[in-house]
Formats: sequence, structure tokens, C-alpha cells
Amino acid sequence: EKKARELGKPLIRLKAAAMRTRPPGSFEVFAPSIDVTRGGSATNIASADAFRLAGIGPEDIAVAQLQDTEAGAEIMHLAENGFCRDGEQEQWLAEGRTEIGGALPVNTDGGCLACGEPIGASGLRQVYENVVQLRGDGAGRQVPGDPKTAYSHVYGAPGVSAVTILER
Repeated sequence: EKKARELGKPLIRLKAAAMRTRPPGSFEVFAPSIDVTRGGSATNIASADAFRLAGIGPEDIAVAQLQDTEAGAEIMHLAENGFCRDGEQEQWLAEGRTEIGGALPVNTDGGCLACGEPIGASGLRQVYENVVQLRGDGAGRQVPGDPKTAYSHVYGAPGVSAVTILER
């Protein structure tokens, strides 16, 4: 806290972190509408655990960075992380909910599709972008409205997912 004050920057706290793997007997499918009856997917579990640890829900998140190493991943992960129900993603996109000025800005720096996938370092880039957003240093990509909570999600094969929630 002292260093943050010295630098004149808002203090950003790690509210929750959760990393999970597929439960034994589960299978990985890239469709959240398919019920994974043997314990859920790594993303579902990590997301639920992070929200529980933070004591908040998806509706409390002001900005999110979601895994998007391929074009459909961000869309799928919107539902897997609990931000919308599967099947609602098209409406979310059509209404601009995931854009900078939307209800839940997603991948404000362009995500992996714009920044590249450095295999293993994507999560650090996401956390950095969330800190930038929470400090109000995003310049032309800054989320309006003084965001106070940020969410990051990474997924790696086979079936490992991690989520962090930051708070200002």
C-alpha cells in the first residue's frame, strides 16, 4: 500500500485466484450447452470457485479478459465463465455488451487475437491489462465509468483453467 501511495497509483488487490483441471472421468467439450455430467469443465469450476472466494458474482465484474486463442473461444467462454447463458452470446455481441462502452467490456487490449499467444504468458498479459483498466490508464481503450473489479480467464490444453479477480 505504501508503494502504491508513493507512486500515486490506485492500489489494486488480488481478490481471488483459482486454477482447476478437469475432474476425473470428465470430458472436455467446446460447447457449454452440453452438460458435463461428471463434475463440470475446468473453466466452470475455476470460475465458480473464484467468484465464491471473492464473495461476488459475474454481475459485479466491470471488465473481463477471456481466453481467445481462436475466434470462437471468447464467445464460448462468456457462457462457461457465467457471464451469460449459452445461446445468449449472439445477442450480447449484437447489442455491443462486450465492447469498451458495453455492459461487460471483454478483451480490452484486443486479446490473444490482437496481441498473440505467447504460450503461458497470456494470463500475465490479461492481469496487466486489468490493472491498466482499474487504474484508469487505458487511454483510447479505457473502460468508462471508473471500473472497480476485473476478471481474467485462461485455458490451456488439456483441460486446465485459471481465473483471477482483481479489485481497486
